[in-house]
Amino acid sequence: SRKLLGVVLKNERSISMSLTGVYGLGRHLAKTVCSRLGINPTTKIKDLHPTTLQTIEKTVENEYVVDTDLRDQQKADIMRLVQMRCYRGVRHTQGLPVRGQRTSTNGKTAKKIAARRVQLLGMKFVTQKKKVKQGKK
Repeated sequence: SRKLLGVVLKNERSISMSLTGVYGLGRHLAKTVCSRLGINPTTKIKDLHPTTLQTIEKTVENEYVVDTDLRDQQKADIMRLVQMRCYRGVRHTQGLPVRGQRTSTNGKTAKKIAARRVQLLGMKFVTQKKKVKQGKK
């Protein structure tokens, strides 16, 4: 097995399927990279020369936003929305669906994702507080 962009590539897999292991590279982009470099996408990793792996790595790093750069960009986008206090930013902090889905019956998945996002981003997770009625004095 060989390494490419911090991902261990299995020798028996094709290059296009192995590239999908890199965060931010799907099947379409993997095939695009292969065709741009003139590599058959069905070629196995064990059949590739180490220099071709280096050229693939350089191409992906220089032309696409992948792995930690992509994660940082996504975090920055979410934090920008949160700091603007726009509707989408508020929904992110409350852990509710952002794209207009219904919440009367569903929304559990968005809550789970928000809880994970809080751990990853270090955001403050805002929960709805119940108002306490105070008696007259």
